[in-house]
Amino acid sequence: MSTIALDTPEARTTGEHWPLARTVARIYRRPALVLLLAITGISALLVYRYHGWAGDVALRERVGAYSFGFLRINSFSTYGGRIAFLPALFAALLAGRATGEEWQARLTVLTLGQSISPRRWFGVRWSMLAALLTVLVLPLVVLYRLNVARADHLGLLSPGDQAQTIILTVGPVTLAYVVLGVAAGALAGTVLRNTWSGALAGAALTWVLTALLVRSRAALLLDFPALSKVHGTAPGGFLGMQFYGLLPCDSLLQNSLSRADYWPYQLAQSAVTLAVAALLALLAFRVLRRHTGNL
Repeated sequence: MSTIALDTPEARTTGEHWPLARTVARIYRRPALVLLLAITGISALLVYRYHGWAGDVALRERVGAYSFGFLRINSFSTYGGRIAFLPALFAALLAGRATGEEWQARLTVLTLGQSISPRRWFGVRWSMLAALLTVLVLPLVVLYRLNVARADHLGLLSPGDQAQTIILTVGPVTLAYVVLGVAAGALAGTVLRNTWSGALAGAALTWVLTALLVRSRAALLLDFPALSKVHGTAPGGFLGMQFYGLLPCDSLLQNSLSRADYWPYQLAQSAVTLAVAALLALLAFRVLRRHTGNL
């Protein structure tokens, strides 16, 4: 992914944000288009699924709840796993690759020769990528939640680990994971200064941090009602990871929460995730300053 030169009269003389924002937007237009096409396809499937839940009531009565779980609920849960964490991995890969390529191809030398500082250049790139991906992923989160609410209202989500995972996993924290992915990719790309090493390390860091955030139950420190409900340790201990699709999860924690805990837990988990993302971004800027000697 190449950088477009910024040495223009606009960028040099006005110091405005719009010329830089337009430059960054042109850099990300291709991956944004690919993601938009993928999201459009998944959104169409979710809309179709939403209108099909009413007919599934009769199907469950005919085949039984157990068989219905395999026919419908299992397939629907795969959407949740993909929506919950694949966007975060994509964000980490994209941020790590773009940042690493900037260093590996020595394109940063061009930035140092412009009127814009490396800190501002990378800051705008990372911020716009996080904003772009968050806006693109938001419709998937909304459509998935509408499906969950519809299925739950019709009584199609039986009690158990899978139902609780479907109900509690996707939401605002999904968008926070995207921001975390961008921050992790930015840090990995800045530290390693290599295209593919930055991409892969960013994705791995996102995965590990998400696992630690979930399994450590750090969000419960902000969610006091939920904290009082959860007793015992997760299976396998602190690092014993289970996975819902690609998303690390804690079945014991989710079984301890109710539907009423959805918003408090989602908001608490989002706050903790964004705090970790902010820390990663701060570290990325510190490494950037050490590499360039500029602010």
